[in-house]
Amino acid sequence: MNKLTILSIITILVIVGVSTVYLAIIAYGWSGNNYQYSGSAAGASWYACPMNRGRWSTTITANRLDITEVTKRLESYVESLGNNYAVLEIMEFSNNFYAVIIEKDTSVGAFELLVDPYTGAIMPEPGPNMMWNTKYGMHFRMMYRYYPTPDEMIIDEDEAKQIALRYLTQRFQGSIGLEEPIKFYGYYTIDYTINNRIHGMLSVNAFSGDVWYHSWHGEFIQEIEVEENE
Repeated sequence: MNKLTILSIITILVIVGVSTVYLAIIAYGWSGNNYQYSGSAAGASWYACPMNRGRWSTTITANRLDITEVTKRLESYVESLGNNYAVLEIMEFSNNFYAVIIEKDTSVGAFELLVDPYTGAIMPEPGPNMMWNTKYGMHFRMMYRYYPTPDEMIIDEDEAKQIALRYLTQRFQGSIGLEEPIKFYGYYTIDYTINNRIHGMLSVNAFSGDVWYHSWHGEFIQEIEVEENE
């Protein structure tokens, strides 16, 4: 085997190795219609999008932040993005706080954020928020200048709920209920209950009907509606 052949083999192996690692980081657990992401949102670096101007902290406190303090942090963060964004709701889970940010002028969901319960760091939520969001997400901002408007989405709220219910009844036992979908650019996120208690959430792609289950939150604790109370 000559040197040229050896170098070619080495080059191919390096390319394959780098691609494999990249895909594992970006889409760990992504399979079929059950998309799950367990990687770190800290890799996001596309600063041009308001969603990605995260607030990072290296200070870890022994005491867990309460939802009132997290609400103040999120409202301050959203105010720094401009006048067209507002916090709609905040949910507390065992692993993190979750927040929906909407556009004031359209009332459409802009993006989803996570807050570390001990450091208070604010970061983009992984999953559909990054990969399916046709206006603010990583995938579309890197590849396209045009983004479909919510009126161009093929699947409406009722169909999204039907898709979500089919998925959940195959995955869980008990009486399953669905909250009203929150419309984002390119997808819907839907909270669901089991036996009348909030259990988690999932997202439905508004073009393909694919389901992405949010597996990273942990146990539900509480939630507050912010924008409706203002």
